[in-house]
Amino acid sequence: MSTIHIRAATQKDLPAIEQIEESCFDADLRSSSRALRHSLISPVQSVWVAVAGREAIGVMVLHHHPRSIRIFSIAVLSDFRGSGAGRRMMEKALALARRAGCAAVTLEAEQNRRILISWYKKFGFEIKKILRDYHSPGRHAVRMRLEMKTAQQGGRVRGRS
Repeated sequence: MSTIHIRAATQKDLPAIEQIEESCFDADLRSSSRALRHSLISPVQSVWVAVAGREAIGVMVLHHHPRSIRIFSIAVLSDFRGSGAGRRMMEKALALARRAGCAAVTLEAEQNRRILISWYKKFGFEIKKILRDYHSPGRHAVRMRLEMKTAQQGGRVRGRS
């Protein structure tokens, strides 16, 4: 297997990002092409791809706030799960949060995705709130938060390094 590295996504990555979204998320949870294009150019969002060789195998969308980063989505193609791509993307998000002096990193996950929630907990995330009917009636989610121990005064970060 090729070495996996994480890099900022570009417009040229959009077809691969859309394919990853389609492969990894139910139709009602996928970002639209329009939303993904917006994320790629937004001053308060960043999109990252995990790359093995020349192939994009994972994608992560971050929303940057003055004192926190929200992991909007993180996905890895099924053939590459267990390769470390997800871990590397998470490490990138946490490094960006530390660099920006963020107090926390947050995310939401479907409440019934126990394995995914356990994976987030391995990074130190804690469930802070149950979000009833978050995606649709009867589809609950959890809001998770990781307090950054090294938080400093900081502002927004665009995160392109």
